[in-house]
Amino acid sequence: MVQKAMGTTLSCLHNNEQTLIGALRSISEIRAESEAVDVTALDAPGGYRTYAQGLKTMGEVTLDGFHDPGQQGQEKLRSLFENGENASFTVTFPDGLKVMFQAFVKSYGFSNVDVEGVVHFTAVLRLTGAVLVQ
Repeated sequence: MVQKAMGTTLSCLHNNEQTLIGALRSISEIRAESEAVDVTALDAPGGYRTYAQGLKTMGEVTLDGFHDPGQQGQEKLRSLFENGENASFTVTFPDGLKVMFQAFVKSYGFSNVDVEGVVHFTAVLRLTGAVLVQ
């Protein structure tokens, strides 16, 4: 069954305080990747390289939303960027599935401003460690 994204939320837990990141338009892909370690021996059959899985990384998650100066979650992201601390983040999908991870705010900014546009904020979360899916 197809799962619609409307209703998906992102929250942040930092210093025992849970904060909802509001006015989000999109949360980018959350994806694990691994490095490839070359384990090719000098006598490799047929002259083909062989590889083993190396260290894993969860990469980055990009957020896009409508700027709201009074929104506590957006204030929290800006604060986390300034202090450089890691926080716990949870993406909760409408069906109840939760994706939890540790991250720091790598960047925080505002979109281009057009005559008839609205102001967006963007943030990039750099994940650290493994992701838990419940």
